[in-house]
Amino acid sequence: MKATLRVLLLCLLPGMLPAAPAIDDSTQPAPTVVEPAADKTEKSAAREEAVTREAEASEDPLTEFEVITPETREQEAVRDRNFNIYGNYRLRMRKSDGDFNLADGGSRIGIDGNYQLLRRLQVFGRAELGFNLLDELDFIFDPKNNQPEGEEGNSFFKRLFYFGFEASDLFLTFGKNWSTYYKVAGFTDRFAGTGGSASGTYNAGTDGGATGTGRADSVLQTRLHFGDLVQAIGLKPFNLNVQLQEGRPIPQVDAANYGRSLGLSAIQTLRSDLSLGFAYNIAEIDDLENANVREAGLDGNAQAILIGTRHIADKWYLGSVVSRLLNHETTDQGEYFDGWGWEVYSQYQLRDSIWVTGGWNVLRPDSDDALAGDYRVQYGVIGLRYAPDGFQSMVYANYRLDGGRLADGTPLDDTFTIGIRWNFGEIGDWAMAKYRQMSADR
Repeated sequence: MKATLRVLLLCLLPGMLPAAPAIDDSTQPAPTVVEPAADKTEKSAAREEAVTREAEASEDPLTEFEVITPETREQEAVRDRNFNIYGNYRLRMRKSDGDFNLADGGSRIGIDGNYQLLRRLQVFGRAELGFNLLDELDFIFDPKNNQPEGEEGNSFFKRLFYFGFEASDLFLTFGKNWSTYYKVAGFTDRFAGTGGSASGTYNAGTDGGATGTGRADSVLQTRLHFGDLVQAIGLKPFNLNVQLQEGRPIPQVDAANYGRSLGLSAIQTLRSDLSLGFAYNIAEIDDLENANVREAGLDGNAQAILIGTRHIADKWYLGSVVSRLLNHETTDQGEYFDGWGWEVYSQYQLRDSIWVTGGWNVLRPDSDDALAGDYRVQYGVIGLRYAPDGFQSMVYANYRLDGGRLADGTPLDDTFTIGIRWNFGEIGDWAMAKYRQMSADR
């Protein structure tokens, strides 16, 4: 105690002594600290690089297309065409409850292209197939494992298939595409080999295609970017997205379809490194008296509401979303329920190409929802990844600490995953460059 008092007296004593005579410098201008222009330029470049990095990491290819625009309002477009064949092989091995499982982890192959139709109008399209050959073999030999991704466990299945137009700050697309809802849900859908369980993106054991929150089926979308216009009046960039869909089948309910579906999302840039997002999706159910609909626990339209935020920095990223889901998600027994979800994803660059990741997914049915039983999603994830060439090519390891339960109360086991992603998306670019070189030499 005495030692502590002596330290406090030593700290306070200078402030108790009479102050030295003040020097009258009222006539002198206050010093101004000016950040060197070089430092500002360097920080701006690092921030732009981080934004581009996260756009390339998104599952939605249009995110990168929107961020890295081919032209600005002041630049005159050059009539051009691009065609690319690409692929991404994703192999992962999981250990859970003492069992090892070797499987595909979202492998895909596809083609995409764009053509400068007019001075400020570009047409583009994409066709992408997913494949899960290892998943199917694993399911055949061990049926207790999860059914492979895709309709009826097909070896190849349609992931994306759309075409669209891009003008100044406007995208218009039609087909199977990542939803407007995913513009915000993608803030946290960044884990390799897991995640995306509490935002309502991949609802009812599907890819979110029928309900319109994941890879939405047969949707008409428009994506508006208010950049130059709002910045001219002193506001920050703003993004508005609208989606229409109709007549898709209700997941896990026989002989029943949704009516009209509407998706809306908006992302407001608060600072150059901080954004706030809101998303809403509703899929109408017109025939609530249908016996199959009632048996599944549906008592109204399928609705998903999402609020999220993301912070992008040169060496780290943090995203968080909170969801309210009504007649949207199902238990492992196929029963629909109402509930709340919360996802968090973060990453930090330890050095060069080595990143550490962490976060959690929590989804809990409302307490008065009897059909949900003891079902809940609750797990944390810690991981490490080596990504020498962006996040499309990497080696990673994740440990998922699970506190979730099935509807009958069965607890879920922890899962350890190691995996690799190999990107071969430069085939078309290389071929097009060779074609142009040959054309120029003629």
